[in-house]
Amino acid sequence: MFVIYIGLDFKKLPLDVREKFVFSKSELPAANSALNSEKSILENVILSTCNRTEIYAVVDQIHTGKYYLKRFLARWFNVSLEEIESMAVIQAKRDAITHLFEVTTGLDSLNVGEVQILGQVKNAFAISENRQTVGAIFQHLFKQAITFSKKMHTEYRMTELSMTSYQAGLHQIKEHLGTLDGKKLAVVGTGEIGRHVIENASTMGYKEIVVYNRTMASADEIASEFPTVTAREFDKLNEDIANFDAVVAATSSRRAILNLTGTYSRLRVAIDLGVPRNIQISSDIENLYSYNIDDLDGILVANSDLKHDMIEQVKQFIPEAVEEFYVWQKQLHVVPVIKQLRESSLSIEASAYDSLMRKLPDLDDHEKKVISKHMKSIINQIIKEPIKQIKELSVQDDAKVDLDFFCDIFGLPKNFLNER
Repeated sequence: MFVIYIGLDFKKLPLDVREKFVFSKSELPAANSALNSEKSILENVILSTCNRTEIYAVVDQIHTGKYYLKRFLARWFNVSLEEIESMAVIQAKRDAITHLFEVTTGLDSLNVGEVQILGQVKNAFAISENRQTVGAIFQHLFKQAITFSKKMHTEYRMTELSMTSYQAGLHQIKEHLGTLDGKKLAVVGTGEIGRHVIENASTMGYKEIVVYNRTMASADEIASEFPTVTAREFDKLNEDIANFDAVVAATSSRRAILNLTGTYSRLRVAIDLGVPRNIQISSDIENLYSYNIDDLDGILVANSDLKHDMIEQVKQFIPEAVEEFYVWQKQLHVVPVIKQLRESSLSIEASAYDSLMRKLPDLDDHEKKVISKHMKSIINQIIKEPIKQIKELSVQDDAKVDLDFFCDIFGLPKNFLNER
């Protein structure tokens, strides 16, 4: 059995082409079942997102598996086989498994390191599992990939590194305030950047976000979209600012629209995303952390370098994870052998126990229980080392010969052994 994948993704295809090859959420169950009925396809998972459509499959033969995967896509989307062949990327065995780990950890995403794809892989696997199109191989592989991705995102928090100026600004506010519970944020401007600031801040836990804009209708409109956001008249900004814990300004004004001077009992952080600058800060102001666009760009450069280092570290763990899967797969040979050895040993133990009970009829229940327990312990101790050794041998290139020899030594049947 072999693992292969076929993919249509953003690296090779523009959006106007990719959008023609998307499985809707409602289509995925039927599509998985239809694919699973194809010749050579033993297990399958279909992953379809805005940036990629991929099929992972376990096949009996690589060549025929590739053909039936391409034919399935061509028929489902009503295009020629030649068109699919010209666009699709196909990989097999170790390359395909490596690709799955890269996808699940976000290393193959447009926004490298993003975590959203992990949830999409989990959903794709769940749909396939529900349609019974995955078996032992993908049950293990996808769960391993998902667990691996969770671990990598926990140890290397790539998504927490700000990649835009407004994200960096919001992060600095959170860093300096410590907690956002009970805190108030003022946002000045409702343009593209201002909207991004409000959208992100609305999920961060602020008690209240107040938006100011020269056009009140624009402020009212964006405030109506978020339960924690309210709008306020622009000319009240300088009067209100002392009531806020932080302010973010992002307007296209040619001059400063907010003047900060003196001492504020509450205001602690000022983020100025404007060019020219929106906030004028007096030199005598105290206890205020302020950042302009150049300050934030410096943070972004440092974050970019740090994210690159994190990505390289995650990449180094993937070959080890892939090898771990292959070790597990190779040991599939030995599972029925171990089962047969246990069953044979326990059968011998049961027969010896029954014979002993017939010869010692006067034993009470407690004595019988003690004898049974110790006999089973003896059996487990005897077969422990052989089981350990055969597991080690099962991952070697000549595993079939070793398994045959092992079965001969212990008198086990060999009809359940399958070459893989």
